[in-house]
Amino acid sequence: MARYEVCVRGQLSERARGAFCSLEVQAAPPQTLLCGVLPDHSDLHELLMLCSDMGLEVLSLQRLPD
Repeated sequence: MARYEVCVRGQLSERARGAFCSLEVQAAPPQTLLCGVLPDHSDLHELLMLCSDMGLEVLSLQRLPD
């Protein structure tokens, strides 16, 4: 289990934010931050695939300190 922060380009609509209901979504213009605890590596992979499927450009990914 680890806490991650994913930064994506642009602002997300309310509908798009709903796709990340298990994460904290923060506007940080001109980007959006997705933060939260992911139980295992497969959850991180699924998050990145969801971003890709939604056409979001991932600018950065970092594991946050526990």
